[in-house]
Parts: sequence; structure tokens; C-alpha cells
Amino acid sequence: MIAKTNTSKRTEQPIEDYMDFLNSITQQTPNVVKKERILENLEGFGGAINTFLVYPDILSDIMTPKSAKFSMFFTQRMVLRAMSRSRQGFFTFTRGFSKSFLAFYSRYIATMLTPRHKSFVTAGTKGQAASIAQEKIVDDLWVRFPLLQNEMQKMRVAGQLRNAFVRGTDYAEFRFAHGGSFDVVGGTIRGFRRNSGIFEEVIQLEELFINEQAIPLLNKPREDIFGNVNPYEPHAAKIFVTTAGFQGTYAYRKQIETLCYAVIDPKRYAVMGGTYKIPVQHGLLQEETIRELISSTSYDRDSFEREFMSIWSGAPLGALFTANTITDLRKVVRAELKRREPMHADNPHFYVVSADMAKDGSAKTAVVVTKVQPKEFFFTYSVVNLFTIETTDYEKVSNILKKTVFDYEARLLVYDANGIGAAIRDWINKESRDGEGVSLDGLGIINPPKTAEKDVFKYSDNRTICYEVKAVGDKGNQIHQLFFSRVSNGAVRFLIKSSAAIAKFAELKGFQRSSNVLKEKRMRPYMFMDRMENELKNLEVTDTSDNVNKAMRIRRRNPKIQKDFFSATEYAIYAINTHIEIEHYSHNRRRKGNPEDYVMID
Repeated sequence: MIAKTNTSKRTEQPIEDYMDFLNSITQQTPNVVKKERILENLEGFGGAINTFLVYPDILSDIMTPKSAKFSMFFTQRMVLRAMSRSRQGFFTFTRGFSKSFLAFYSRYIATMLTPRHKSFVTAGTKGQAASIAQEKIVDDLWVRFPLLQNEMQKMRVAGQLRNAFVRGTDYAEFRFAHGGSFDVVGGTIRGFRRNSGIFEEVIQLEELFINEQAIPLLNKPREDIFGNVNPYEPHAAKIFVTTAGFQGTYAYRKQIETLCYAVIDPKRYAVMGGTYKIPVQHGLLQEETIRELISSTSYDRDSFEREFMSIWSGAPLGALFTANTITDLRKVVRAELKRREPMHADNPHFYVVSADMAKDGSAKTAVVVTKVQPKEFFFTYSVVNLFTIETTDYEKVSNILKKTVFDYEARLLVYDANGIGAAIRDWINKESRDGEGVSLDGLGIINPPKTAEKDVFKYSDNRTICYEVKAVGDKGNQIHQLFFSRVSNGAVRFLIKSSAAIAKFAELKGFQRSSNVLKEKRMRPYMFMDRMENELKNLEVTDTSDNVNKAMRIRRRNPKIQKDFFSATEYAIYAINTHIEIEHYSHNRRRKGNPEDYVMID
């Protein structure tokens, strides 16, 4: 007989019915429930399965032998339920929390109870993932819950008997009786299909592999035997599990992305985390171990915060910007998706659109919109919008840039004209039509190269607004130095953090009533600004002590982190300073120096 367990009122009846059904079985042969009994109780049996899919911890209570002392503690139950119900979940917990065990258990149960469901796990290498699968399922799940192994039944496929569980040095697959499977993926996996997956220790995974190979496995939703898609099922479920790493990495950006989705749609997305105090409280981690690490002079504080406090480390040691430097400059609350008129006529502003052009098929053109306000002694620059153009078709790129210019009535369009980036000139300079057939005027080039002066179309001054930048040699040095000088004197301001924006928007009734699409659109600039902050923290100045010209050489500490938004922003500041700012203050000085200003006439 199987012991009944105490449950909440919400789940009590389906579980009670299920327990009565199981306890009424009188057959002596193990693992046998006759088809007739299933059909007679099909509705109740389905209700129990639906309950276990969203309350998998209750199923673990039922399966745990009476003699075992195992029982999930409260936080583990909450994490497990979030894993089971979310379309995308990000879980950052310390060592000893059993986060991997929970992730494997959630996918095992989901695959076992959902017909033909296929799930996967991926880790740093296929061998590592296979070892984790062996450890978490064979050596842990099946030991704690012997009943689970009964679902691993051998099947006949094309007349051949297939083993229920296969395992090698770099692969592992668990095959369920209903045709579903749980396996390890890695390497070349294009063309395969899965319904859910675990990204184990995502801080160790390659961004390109996840985006271009692992996630596309989940493109097609699971269909039932009749070809229908269940709208209540969390299709393409992704579970990201990790200890904390560094800000600026793919894993950190994925966590922020999931957090924003969770605010917009909390029923389908989840972000959770916890410190060493949880496993210590429940005896999974020794308190003495933590005391030794805290008092150890040889154990780095940042390492302790990442491994045992789930705190993502800020800028790496030696970075050009500290975390506080950038945070102090993130003061712009309102992102602007189009031109806004100045609140006062005596406080004018204008907009500049700048772009760092995509150079290859995997890159994206980064676009930054800067609002410029002339002050008494210098211009101030506020980054009010950021986005990417995900194509290398320069005709499409130029059309998007033109539309952005028209939306903001921008005074300048600045772009990187290095190498292949110069090809954008031809598209921007001539009239074009977008995908909907709308005509877009051509824009004049302020500083075309001498070799192209005769080829470009000439336009009136108000349409000659394109400024080309080639950040090489001494010019690149000037661009870098101007940007960092403006940052150091506080003339540059950036959008606030996405987390702060979420908190502010949550108080607005209009935002709460908006559709998820509109909410995501509102949040997008702040998320891209988070990415730019990571770019800035990843930069460092290389040693220039032997450099006669004292050139500033910028290097990316982590080559996987791009610097596209940083480049687009410094291009804008350089172009504004060179083409507008210097002339603006020279004109003011000439006007103040007029002799008439020093003559008194009675």
C-alpha cells in the first residue's frame, strides 16, 4: 500500500482519487495495471497527471519510501514548481542547493508524464553532460525514487528491441515507454527536435552554440497523437541553471532578459536565486566550511560572493570602468522612441543617430540615439535609445537608419565607414523604398572621401547630415580620448538600469494595462543599455608607456563581449564635437567679442 500525503486544498481531490485508485489494485504481479482499470478511471488518472506536472514535489512525497528520510525543503519545492511551469526560467544558486538535481527531476517527470515529450541537457562538453546525467538520474533519482526506473521500459522499434537506457563516454539517453526521451546534446545537432531542455552551468556554455544550435532544437511545439498543440503546456521550456559568474557574459544577459520577461509575463517566466544560508539551514552545507572560507585570507572575496552568495561579479580587475563609474552615469529615466519637443524654448536640444556597422553574417548593426543639449561651456549627451539591426543587407539597414533619422528629425547621422562599412554610403545617399513601398529620401554626405566626391548626390544643407567616421590610427586615438574625457567630466548620461525601469513602470497603470508586446518594446532600450554597460566594463587600456605618440589603445578583456554600442556612442560624440560643438562655441565667442558690446550709447 502507498501512504497518503497531506496536500493543499487545491490539489487534495485529484491526489486523493489517485491514491484510492492505486491502493485498490489487488494484482500480485508488480508494475501491472490492467488497461480496463485505466480506461474506467481515465478522467481521474488524467487529473492526477496534470496535478503532478505542476506539483512534481508532491509526486516525490508519494514515491519516497517510508524508511527514507528524504524530503524537499520549502525553497526547493518553489524552485521545482517554477521549473515545471515556466517557459523559461533562470536559477542562480550556490553549491549545495541541489539545483541540478531539481532541474533533472523536473525534466524527468515532465518527460515521463507527457506522451512523446523529448527533453535534453547540455553542459560544457557532451562528456560532462553525460557524466552529470549518469550521476543525477542513475545514481541519485533512481536511488531515491526506485519507482521511476520502472518507466524505463525496453521497446521494439522496427522489429528490434531497444535498451531503455544507453550511456557512453559522451552520450546518454533515457527512453520512455510512450516514445519520449531525455538525452544529452552537444556538437553538431542541427535538424533535431526537442520539447524542453536544461542548460547546465550556463556560465560555461558558448553563446553561439546556445543561440544557433541548442535553442533552435525547441522551435517546434509538441503535438499530441492527433497533431494538436496543447495551449496550456509550457512549450519550448528552457531551464538555465548555474552558479553566479561575471556581469557582461552571455549568462548574465540571459538572466536579465528572463527577469524582464518575468515582470511582463510572470506566469510563464521565472528568475530565482539564493545564498549559502539556505543549504546551511537544511544541513546540505556545513556552517564550519563557510566560516573557514569567510575568514580565509587566501580565498578571494569575489570568488566567495559568486560561489556562495550568488552575486554576479562586476567589472574584472583592471577594467577601464568600475561598476560605480557607469552606475553613477545611468541617470536618464525616460527612453525616447521618437523626437520629443523641449519643455522650455530656452533649453533646446537636438538628436543624433549613430551606428556601428555589422561587418559579417553573424554581427548586428548597433544603433544609438543621443539627445544633445548645448550648455554654457559644453554640450551634454544623453543616450535615450539603443537597438540592433539584425541583417547585413545594407539596403535594409539604410532604410531603418533613414526612418530613425526622420522619427527624431536628427541633425546628424554618424556611421562607421571603415572597410565594408563604406558600402552603406551608396544606399543612404540615394532615394529608396522600404519593404512596404514607402519612398525614403536620400541624405547628403558631409565628409565623403575625395575618391567619392564626384559620385555622391548633392542635397540641401538640411538634408546633408551624414558624417562618416574611420576610427583608425591617430583618428581612433582622438575618438577614444574625447569619449573618455566627456565621460570623466559627467557630460555623458545613460539610461537607467532595466531593473530600475521595471520598478518605475510597475507603478504606472498605463504600463500595467499594455500588451506584452508593448511592454517588451518599452523595456528594450534599457536592456540594450545593460549590454552597453557590460561592454564598457569589459574594456581596458593597454600599456602605452613605450608609445611615442601616447595613443590610447583599447582592448576587450573578454573577446566574446562585443563593443558595438560603445563604438556607436563614441562615434556620435566625436562627430558632434568636430562638426557642431566647436563651431557653436567659436560662434558664441565671436559674438561676445563684438566691439559694440563694449560701447555705451546714451
